[in-house]
Amino acid sequence: MFESVAGSYPLYFQSNIAKLNGSMSKSMLKVIADRTSAEPQTLTNIRLPIGSLLALESLALNFKITTSGTHGVFPTRYSSSFIKRMSITMNNTTVSVINDYDLIYNLYADHTNKATTKGIAGEMLDNSVQWTTATGAGTGDGAISGVSALMNTTSNAGVYNMTVNNFIGLFGSASTGVISTSKIGEIVISIEWNSSASVLGGTGETTSVASGAYSDSKYAVSDINMTVESLSFSDNSFYDAIEASDDVKIAFDDYVVNKYATVTKNTGINITSYISAGSLEHCVGTTLVASAPTQQMVAWGSGGTGATEADVGNSYKYLADPIAYTGDTGAGNNGDAFFSTRALQRQGQHLESSQFSINNKQLNFGSLDRYEVFQNNLQCLGYLNTDASANGFNDKILSLEHYYKYYYGCFQSLSLLDRDTYYLSGLSSAGSSCAVNWVAKFSGNSTQAVTPVLIFKVNKVLHIGKGRSIFIET
Repeated sequence: MFESVAGSYPLYFQSNIAKLNGSMSKSMLKVIADRTSAEPQTLTNIRLPIGSLLALESLALNFKITTSGTHGVFPTRYSSSFIKRMSITMNNTTVSVINDYDLIYNLYADHTNKATTKGIAGEMLDNSVQWTTATGAGTGDGAISGVSALMNTTSNAGVYNMTVNNFIGLFGSASTGVISTSKIGEIVISIEWNSSASVLGGTGETTSVASGAYSDSKYAVSDINMTVESLSFSDNSFYDAIEASDDVKIAFDDYVVNKYATVTKNTGINITSYISAGSLEHCVGTTLVASAPTQQMVAWGSGGTGATEADVGNSYKYLADPIAYTGDTGAGNNGDAFFSTRALQRQGQHLESSQFSINNKQLNFGSLDRYEVFQNNLQCLGYLNTDASANGFNDKILSLEHYYKYYYGCFQSLSLLDRDTYYLSGLSSAGSSCAVNWVAKFSGNSTQAVTPVLIFKVNKVLHIGKGRSIFIET
């Protein structure tokens, strides 16, 4: 009966049944890196297998981190923070290079929060508590115990299993979820590991740690590999269609980051970037702390107070009683529940106004105040005033004060959003370049030094032709 229902009726009135021709099988592949160990600011290459259909949504980078040094340190939030730069080549052609991967990932992850229960197997969505299980013995259950990561008893030689299963760039945004390495050829993923200062923060020791005392704090990477799901069909129609095509197109997101000379907040920000792109989806202005050597983790209780559990915070304490774990008492109890490093803090306190212009043409009705910036961010990120999803911002962002002190960005949309298809609708400056200007002002007379940053999200199209020819339409 459903087959005869007219197409003018809503979709849920119809049968909507589809059946796969033949059969399908799945197999999880494990790909070992060229070198299974690495140090900060070195490169690791991983080569995906040729002759496979790979499901990109299943792709996961796995590695182990071991910390060392005189003082206790532990990793920042998000395992992706350990990636400073990621590049992808296909058949010896560079397809994507994302610099400052850690910054971009943290910015977007904090604005599209993932439930922490989905990140308990190595994603480090919450790093404020460390859990262990007692060694198996006897016939009973083993006890689970936890300790706040800031406790000064936290080991300075910790071992952490990390997983990255949520990528930005091509692997996280491709318009098709399955790629054929028979058609493409060899895919090489190159990862540059981040500096120790960007990803390690000190514990709350009983006395404040002097500046520079973390100079020997570092980490080592081991057991580097990737897992990915490989698909196989008994029916050849999909394979035949891919191989017969003269131009397979895959659209994806890419990012461009420009950093500028340090300024003080009381002088304001006025910076310009020149960018050429076929589809510029949006741009983001933000500011980083100007100098960020390895130091104690930015979190309540990190500044020389961590003698007992009562002296330090963690995410669960903070959310249960945020007033008790908020503020700066002058005794090192600052950082709220940020639980990240100073290098990854987007410091925008006292933002008064933000204004974007393109080719000297002012966008919007004028400069936006801090409330209007936030509403404009929601529009750019697709919340559209009717957010009914489970996703939200990082759940430690309890107010605009927290948002601008630790997490902020000034987003400016330049495209139409379509949730159902990969829609290329961003600003086009192909064949030339456009001048994007950002002006930001801060209230008061703060002389805090910050580094202005502009981030551009652009859409590109990967073309795969006969004989594994590869080129990128930008």
